[in-house]
Amino acid sequence: MKIDNTGVKRKIHSYIRWLLVFAFILTLTGCAGETPDKAVPSARLPKLDIWIFFDYNTPGTHYLDLWEQLGEEFGYELNVKTFATEELKDKLRISLACDELPDVFAVWGGSFPEFLFDAGACLPVQEYIDASGFSYASGYVSAYRDGNTYIIPCLVEAYAVTYCNRGLMEQMGLSAPKDWQELLDFVDAVNAYNRKNSTDYPAIGFGNKDSWLGELLYTMIVNRENPYALDELMRGKISFTDDVFLDAAAKIDELNRHHAFAEDFMQTGEVESAENFVKNGAVLMPHQSTIVYYLMENMGEDAIELIQFPDCSDGAFPDYEAYLMNANHEMTPGLCINKKTAYADDAAKICLEFSRRVNEINVTNYGYLNYMNDSSLSVPENLPEPVRQFRAMVDNRKHDTSFWYAVMPKENADKWQNYTKKLYAGVLTPEEFVKEVEGCLEFSQ
Repeated sequence: MKIDNTGVKRKIHSYIRWLLVFAFILTLTGCAGETPDKAVPSARLPKLDIWIFFDYNTPGTHYLDLWEQLGEEFGYELNVKTFATEELKDKLRISLACDELPDVFAVWGGSFPEFLFDAGACLPVQEYIDASGFSYASGYVSAYRDGNTYIIPCLVEAYAVTYCNRGLMEQMGLSAPKDWQELLDFVDAVNAYNRKNSTDYPAIGFGNKDSWLGELLYTMIVNRENPYALDELMRGKISFTDDVFLDAAAKIDELNRHHAFAEDFMQTGEVESAENFVKNGAVLMPHQSTIVYYLMENMGEDAIELIQFPDCSDGAFPDYEAYLMNANHEMTPGLCINKKTAYADDAAKICLEFSRRVNEINVTNYGYLNYMNDSSLSVPENLPEPVRQFRAMVDNRKHDTSFWYAVMPKENADKWQNYTKKLYAGVLTPEEFVKEVEGCLEFSQ
């Protein structure tokens, strides 16, 4: 007999459908396979995007580590991205045009960030600084021409210095030059060593692709001729046709004729020139004081000596080492805050606390200069010798000269560096250089 089980099948299919629906409901409500007291995920933290430039001027990683610590303390997700200095400058220009600036961004000061200030892109921070109770050393916090302060300092003071590769000097039987003639003899001796040993060490490790190191060396020579020349030029007491400026240009030309630099120095960037020095690629290197720890970390504390550029005044300033050239003081590099950020108050507090802690670490751990009026901070007793050499220069200094680019309006500053680049490239003679520059010189008031 044939059994009709159609009804049974229908009931079974119905039960299966209901079981599937019930299981699906349990899944949606979180009950399937879950404990009743499962915690609900917390809301996402507010986020701040932060752009900074890669800073090998300071040892260790505390510039990055601090952001992570501050994010935890303030309850923020801090999304930090690092860039090369020139790359960050380009990104800021493009981001401003596209209205895509991050919440916080580092700027290399001087006239560079003026386009950001003029566009109203940066948050005024003077009230936040006043409310914090923090006191910065003279010159570190400065108002823009509209009366507002836009930069929170967070970078160490930098002076123009000259690094010596002790190992190479010992290998060549040389000592650090102290005046111009000794420098020329030094260059000739290095070149003679190269010819004898089939080596290619440049006497002066130098890269002028980025232009500013060329300006730095030229102004270092001016400062060794007359440490008050820039002040007199800015006050109108002398003009750029004065002998000191022509003589400094002639000395650059003389270094070129003595083959003091590497053949490709005009195509070598600042970072690359420092890397070359680290790899024993040069005997001397004019640069700024803040990379001393980077050099020691990669070469060894005993591998370098830190001196001022040789005297170029024919004995007029025998204490030439006491006249320093400040590479970034008027530039006041630091942090800016996007005026359109949704978290202005907290961003300002985070940046100010970052500034305070960076200064504390830099001073108490590494002996950098204190940019805050905090007398409780003291430098370590056993500083590395190159750092002690620098501290002695600073402690005994008689006069600071500005970095020229920092005290010129942006358009003039760019022209100025372009002319120095042409001088090094041999496109302009010293006489032509002085004549061309005379027409573009202007200083910010």
